[in-house]
Amino acid sequence: MLEPLPTGSDEAENAKIPVYCKEASRTPHYFSELKLPESKRLLLGGGAAVLLLFALTYYFLMPVAEVVTVRRGTAISAVYGTVRIEPAFVVRVRAQNDGFIRLAEPFSAGRGAIGKSVQKGQLLATIADEETSRQLKQARADLQAAIDRAALPLPSLELLKAAEDNLQRLEKVVGSGNVPAVEYQKAKSEANRLRGAVEAERIERDRNLNSLAETTKKLEAQMKNSAVRAPIDGVLTNVQTIDGELVSDGNELFTVSSHKNYVRGEVNEEDVGEVKPGMKAKLQLYAYRMKTFTARVSSVQPAADPTTQRYTVVLEMENPPDNLMVGMTGEMNIITGTHQHALLVPTRALLVDQALIVRHGIVEPRTVGVGFRTLDFTEVTSGLTEGSHVIVSDQDKFHPGEAVRQRMVNPAPPPKES
Repeated sequence: MLEPLPTGSDEAENAKIPVYCKEASRTPHYFSELKLPESKRLLLGGGAAVLLLFALTYYFLMPVAEVVTVRRGTAISAVYGTVRIEPAFVVRVRAQNDGFIRLAEPFSAGRGAIGKSVQKGQLLATIADEETSRQLKQARADLQAAIDRAALPLPSLELLKAAEDNLQRLEKVVGSGNVPAVEYQKAKSEANRLRGAVEAERIERDRNLNSLAETTKKLEAQMKNSAVRAPIDGVLTNVQTIDGELVSDGNELFTVSSHKNYVRGEVNEEDVGEVKPGMKAKLQLYAYRMKTFTARVSSVQPAADPTTQRYTVVLEMENPPDNLMVGMTGEMNIITGTHQHALLVPTRALLVDQALIVRHGIVEPRTVGVGFRTLDFTEVTSGLTEGSHVIVSDQDKFHPGEAVRQRMVNPAPPPKES
């Protein structure tokens, strides 16, 4: 006979528990054995945080590639050239007499006044000429004195009147024989002589008046020329004198350019044959790098520059900016043909016929077939597909197979189909 187990012992307790309960009672014991100590859990958590920080650091330290999506649009064939904004009219103002120049107050800064607007007839400077001023004063006085003398009777006029009265008296009595004929002839000769003297005095008086008037007029013109005035409405574009300088007749003093401008383009000799009046052109001025302007060819000058062998093309800009200024420079494309619905990529994305794209975050090189090309966009005939992400800046900093982050760039929209 079996003896009962002691109350409270492990065996007694286990004997009271069914088998399935015993197995169940052991399960928590196994899980409790899998629990990590607090220090190990902290160590694993810290490692995960370090890995995450490393991954984030690696991601943010990856080089950033500026990319543009290859899209479709109108490809343009164009003749490239350079442009410069020129004034429609240029007038060079010269000195009309000798003397010391005095610049007008608005232009006293000399070359510092270049760029100021002027109005036709506005005083630019005066040329001080004391000698001419003194001569003019004397000439005016002489002319006035001559005019005053001309208002008086001629010196021989009274003598002529007396001689004619005497002649008339003798004519009445000469027939009676009371007066010798010789005396009558003598009186007649005297009257004729005095008539000649009066006429001579009148001629001399008129000649003197005309001479003094002409001298005065000439001196007044010289004094008027001493006032240097703007010949047209425009902009002061050059000052070739300084205040107080001694200038001579004919010296160039100022240059005034009209407000109205035109675009002067230059193209190479091998391209000029494609350019015709009426063709459209796209312009980019260096002062407005983010804008593209439209212009139209007005004329092509027939003679080339003998030094550069480049031909001048005159263009009219459509909707020019308000602050367009003479001397601004830039580039142009004169449109000579188009291809519709062509693949387009920014021209700056190409290095001759090579491009870099980003595919799945990796840089890949591509050899590109090139069609029509302009300053902004180039037609792609092979090597790229629509939607490709092509690198548009700092291509020399990236290498094939390199992992990069992408930053999308929004360039000017490509031409659309008309």
